[in-house]
Amino acid sequence: MILSLSIHNIIFIDKLEIDFKNGLNVFTGETGAGKSIIMNSISLALGAKSTPGIVKNNKDKAIITLVISANNQIKSLCEDCDIDVEDYIYLKRVQFKDGKTKSYIDDNPVSLSIIKKISSFLVETHGQNEDLSFIDQSNHIDIIDSFGDYANNLSELKSLSLKIKTLQKEIQEKEFELKQAENKIETIQNMCDEILDMDVSNGEEEILSEKRKLLLDKVKLMSALDNINMYMNNDNGFEEILHKLFKEINVFQSTHQNYYVSFSEELDGVSSLLDNFKSKVSSMNSELSSGSDNLEQIEKRLFAIKAMRRKYDIQSDNINDFYHSSLQELNLLKSGDSDFKNMTMEYDYLVENYNEISHKISIKRSQIVKVFDNKLLSELEDLKFPNVTIRTNIASKLQIDDFGPKGNDIVNICISTSKEKRPELINNVASGGEASRIILAIKSIMSQEHQNDTLIFDEIDSGVSGATAMAIGKKLFNLSKQLQIFTVTHSPQVASKANHHFLIKKIENINSDYSIEIKQLTMEERIEEVARMLSGEKITNQAREASKSLIYEEYDGSD
Repeated sequence: MILSLSIHNIIFIDKLEIDFKNGLNVFTGETGAGKSIIMNSISLALGAKSTPGIVKNNKDKAIITLVISANNQIKSLCEDCDIDVEDYIYLKRVQFKDGKTKSYIDDNPVSLSIIKKISSFLVETHGQNEDLSFIDQSNHIDIIDSFGDYANNLSELKSLSLKIKTLQKEIQEKEFELKQAENKIETIQNMCDEILDMDVSNGEEEILSEKRKLLLDKVKLMSALDNINMYMNNDNGFEEILHKLFKEINVFQSTHQNYYVSFSEELDGVSSLLDNFKSKVSSMNSELSSGSDNLEQIEKRLFAIKAMRRKYDIQSDNINDFYHSSLQELNLLKSGDSDFKNMTMEYDYLVENYNEISHKISIKRSQIVKVFDNKLLSELEDLKFPNVTIRTNIASKLQIDDFGPKGNDIVNICISTSKEKRPELINNVASGGEASRIILAIKSIMSQEHQNDTLIFDEIDSGVSGATAMAIGKKLFNLSKQLQIFTVTHSPQVASKANHHFLIKKIENINSDYSIEIKQLTMEERIEEVARMLSGEKITNQAREASKSLIYEEYDGSD
């Protein structure tokens, strides 16, 4: 239940505070008086879309505060947000001119989603322009589901729907990847086979290049080696000179031992270096003389290695690393097929669960529509639909692989207002006045099922008058015996049934600006206001008498 409304810095309103009570709260006033501003302020506090245009021109922000009674659902939600509440709470919404908003519960900052959740536990709203959208065929399934006890099933179905559609997209992407991978696998496989067949060892290219260079310089090198051997082995060669040196230093052995040792060690080092040198010369000589390495074969091998490196853009010392990384990529690509199979298995599992839950919901919907049709028929008969027929049909979608969040059903709420006509979709049959009454009837049933504390109607009686308007007024009055009802109306019949009647007026100020005033009317003032609504600007005594007749008929209000 909404206990009070406080408004600061809304267009035409500097400060306004209103207390509300249970029962039927009616708001009247001339066109343009500001009734919608009051309703929009309430909606904004309850989580409606940001409306920066509502902020007063010379202010940077507007503040709307509602005091509401806290039912068990609201208390539980506040406890989940670590907010301690008593029997009532303050909902505050700050609207800034730049479009941003902030929301609070008892001065504790909260997200807008929390405010909307509280609103869903408190209020059922019918906006001024909601007629066609509310009864549009696409919403029929939501109307029926609002009466069901399978909210958890719907939530699970919605989750499965999202998972299935996400997985469908992933499977399509994976199929595309696999098609591309087929060509890539073949390319990498051929590349790995070629590298494996080449069997290039680490450093092989460098060794072959050195051998090739040796072979290309063979004649020149052999001549040089022959000369080296000659210099070492002739009568005045290195060995002969070294032998003579060893012989000469013997003279120091007996007389100067320390010099002898030093000279001997130095000559031994020279002898060792000479032996190593001779060994390498001999080895190189043998290598060049043997002819075991064929220059043509070496050049052919080198050409093949270099061609492969250029083909795959490999550095000479990275051939083996490149091979192993390519092999790893190949195995990864081949594993994609396994991933695809796992994805399709998961998809089949999700679809099976989806269809199972969807079927359960379909059964429950079929049971609900029978009860819904009877309740709606009763409500519409009270609202002056004497020959009405209600028939809600449930059919399966033609495209069973749609996997929508609401299952495989199509729900059509059909109505006939004449015995001669077959029931058609309510949005095709209902005129403006009929649509208002149908919506009121449905909202009336929904409020009973959902146990909302408050119903808000903005001109639910639009397009009707006379006996039909009176039927709407009585329906709202009867509903208000169990619920708090807010309604904006231009109908004197509806206004006459109010428990609490508020008049909204736009007042011209001295500076040619305007302000909005809201006042709860006394009984005498109510009679005068309903008379104005009946007769127009000039109120006649006849209108006053008619006003009294409307107000006192079955009157059970309190002001």
